[in-house]
Amino acid sequence: MRKITLLIMGFLAILSANSQIVLSENFDDITTLTDWDQVNVSTTLGSTNWFQGNDAVFSSYNGGPTSYIGANFNATTGTGTISNWLILPVLSLKDDDVLTFYTRTSTGSIYPDRLQVRVSADGAASVAPTNDSDEGSYTTLLLDINPTLTVGGYPNADWELQTVTISGLGSTAIDARLAFRYYVASGGPSGTNSNFIGIDAVEVNETLSIDEYAQAPYYKIGCNNQYISIYNINDVVNYKLISLTGQQLLEGKTSNKTHTIDATTLTSGVYVIEISNPQTNAVYRKKIAF
Repeated sequence: MRKITLLIMGFLAILSANSQIVLSENFDDITTLTDWDQVNVSTTLGSTNWFQGNDAVFSSYNGGPTSYIGANFNATTGTGTISNWLILPVLSLKDDDVLTFYTRTSTGSIYPDRLQVRVSADGAASVAPTNDSDEGSYTTLLLDINPTLTVGGYPNADWELQTVTISGLGSTAIDARLAFRYYVASGGPSGTNSNFIGIDAVEVNETLSIDEYAQAPYYKIGCNNQYISIYNINDVVNYKLISLTGQQLLEGKTSNKTHTIDATTLTSGVYVIEISNPQTNAVYRKKIAF
């Protein structure tokens, strides 16, 4: 119950701020990530870096079964420290912007995994790490999942939403880079730690000021007998219906002035409707109940 409560609190934290999406990646094909960087500086280089998801281990959070990015114990050889970095493109970021993503390891894993999220304020001039203890210019730690390498300390029963509030950059947006670091001591094929992790549905949201949000589209939402209506649509928009644990339940696209979503297949409860404009990247979210 504690994990579910934290999940809901984390997801609702996103909703409390007006925002627009500046990056969204679902890893359908990781060969297209030409502006991302992979830097493996483990004790010794193993046979894998970051790779396309493997549905024989577990399926993706959303999209096709292999639509996630993974890393595993073969990032190093023998027993060593795994320090395998996945670095996002240069983005314009500031404090209180939000990174969200889903992650997990294999069900019931007895080999602990660990993942960090870090940020560099140096933008395109960011310096990559050079060895397994080096952080380069990614010196600000934003999140550390399972830092004590505890069995069961990494999400393993299912994909789990992670919500990261960005800090260390200041209140004015600057060019910066976020990074995932798969970081496991005593890892590798002969180690006591490290197994297999996946990352999916990465999204970076810029927190907007009141004035900025006033310029974004405003939609009116109505709900009657589990039919959800969206009004004041002036452009092509995407919509999603999301549970409070972050699970995407329904999605679609419309350019009609008014659009109705049939949610009669869902149980009664509280949900989140998300409307995004792909032209402006503006995002509108509202809690609804039926």
